[in-house]
Amino acid sequence: MKKTLAMIFAFLLTAYSMPYSPVSATEGKGDVNADGKFSTADIVSLQKWLLAESNTKLADWQAGDFSADEKLDAQDLCLMRQALVSPAENSPLEKLVGMTYADAVQNGYISKSEYNYQIAGELKSAIEEKMGRPLDYSVDRFYLVHSDAIGLSDTTQYLYNAATKDVYVVNTETNMNRATWYWKGSKAALYGIDNNTTVQNQFLDAMEFYGITEIYYSIGANKLVNNADMVATFVKNAYARNMKVYLLTGEKTWLYEDTYQTAIYRVFDRVEEYNQLVDADARIAGVSYDVEVWTNSEFNWKNNDSARYQQIKFIETAQKYADSKNLSVSYCLPFWIPRYTYTDDDGTVKNVYDTITKISNNTILMAYRDSASAVEKLVAQVQTGAEKSALDYAESNDCNLEIALQAAETSEGDHVTFYEEEKEHVGYINSAIAEMQSDLAEYRYRTTFAIHQAIPLYEHYLTK
Repeated sequence: MKKTLAMIFAFLLTAYSMPYSPVSATEGKGDVNADGKFSTADIVSLQKWLLAESNTKLADWQAGDFSADEKLDAQDLCLMRQALVSPAENSPLEKLVGMTYADAVQNGYISKSEYNYQIAGELKSAIEEKMGRPLDYSVDRFYLVHSDAIGLSDTTQYLYNAATKDVYVVNTETNMNRATWYWKGSKAALYGIDNNTTVQNQFLDAMEFYGITEIYYSIGANKLVNNADMVATFVKNAYARNMKVYLLTGEKTWLYEDTYQTAIYRVFDRVEEYNQLVDADARIAGVSYDVEVWTNSEFNWKNNDSARYQQIKFIETAQKYADSKNLSVSYCLPFWIPRYTYTDDDGTVKNVYDTITKISNNTILMAYRDSASAVEKLVAQVQTGAEKSALDYAESNDCNLEIALQAAETSEGDHVTFYEEEKEHVGYINSAIAEMQSDLAEYRYRTTFAIHQAIPLYEHYLTK
């Protein structure tokens, strides 16, 4: 019998140099070692066991019973070899590798909006090791894989990178993204944030204290290129702290097509030009628009259907151009925008925010109040004239909703800002955000937070 087995084994050994497709242990039998995969190691173990080598034990002998006769013999070994060397049909996850972002979204394999948690720590290390290079925020965009849509267990999460067209395991969950606006006005110059290394480090320490992972950096599109060295220094410092930086721009006059050259094309062209001038760790991830056309009395936005239609066209054009440049883009909007409709080209009346969330991947709603419950009410309740809450519009259209809070002193009153609360207890706004994250947990993969703005946060931090 042993002679017969030895002849079979000699034949089987030729399989080890042949190409094969490893089979996941969850997809079929074969994993007698119970190590989570079916490979040549399992064939070797079964071979040794059949030869009665005293030190060989099978962790799961039933996994090797290919003939289903409740025993292991040479026939099972032959069937195991055949199963291993036969081409395996790709799982949906394997098919996702090499697929374009557009196709992956169309197939329902990944989210349309970017992964809303920070890429840091063990997760970052594992991704960089697999890529063979450091992260480059100007190209690396990660999207959550819809495990249920491709037949995978939801016990493990995966990220798809549009740049590498590869998939990465989420080995640890990091912090939810949190943004802030760095408006570089007189106070920024007074403190010397952009030209004093010590102050800049202290400023970024403050941002870390407030959980900031994304900074909207205010500078003109042309100045971005003309002052590339200054910008690069700041971005590199932020990058070292796992923070992304975006160009912050916008004018309340940017609405009609005659503004597109300045408001859209030049903006993204300059970001692209800047990114080509600097090192990978100094590159900008995209653009954050603060285009508050509803405050421009000339447009009469609230009472002018045409103005609302033009805003849709502006966002649509900006999104398409951003996509063509492989850059991220977000749009700052008032919390009450779901109340309004517009008339589309075909005469259909549509909800403004519903359409925006279909077009874009990230919207920012200024939900300025001074308590977690009051902020939640603005985004979670259905507003007059709307069919859904802002959260549900974003969720149903696979768009991230960035809930923006106010931390600056404002003439609009204490009820719209956490300024007084933060002044009395530094870090109060962190507690409020933690409360909202808990309350809105069902939307955890479609929400992030933002704090307006960085300078007041820095000033609060200095009083600690």
